[in-house]
Amino acid sequence: MNPYLKQYRQTQINTAPKEEILLMLYDGAVRFLHQAKAGFAEKNIEKIHNNLMKVQNIITEFESALDMENGGDFAKNLFGLYEFMSQQLSIANIKKKEDSLDIVIKHMTELRDTWKQAVKKFKAEGNSFLENEVDKYKISKNEENDDEDDDENDGSIGDYI
Repeated sequence: MNPYLKQYRQTQINTAPKEEILLMLYDGAVRFLHQAKAGFAEKNIEKIHNNLMKVQNIITEFESALDMENGGDFAKNLFGLYEFMSQQLSIANIKKKEDSLDIVIKHMTELRDTWKQAVKKFKAEGNSFLENEVDKYKISKNEENDDEDDDENDGSIGDYI
């Protein structure tokens, strides 16, 4: 990839609000799923594998970002859906079952569209993810742990958007 394009993308990610990053990841997942689908049509095993692995990495990001403690049943159900999609991707990748991929495309597209509508509605009501109570709580908790290393934010999320 062009190093300037990569730097532009990384800057775009670093400055984007959380809701935009979430939508970028969903868009990336849907794009990679369709590229894997094209790989099936082309009988290109490498294309299938590489794109399915990218989607699985995005799903892992989604799972790790869920707040299971405060998210209640919603977070548990979403985690279960992510796990189901991950299993279907493994089946599609290992057994080359295109119908498993189709199931994930359907669910991931619906999730992306739902989040897109939710973000649009949330913003239309004058809200901001930068100013919500959950973030204020997390910010105050993080300030208590400022001496911990921040190696988790290595910019790798840009590889999936």
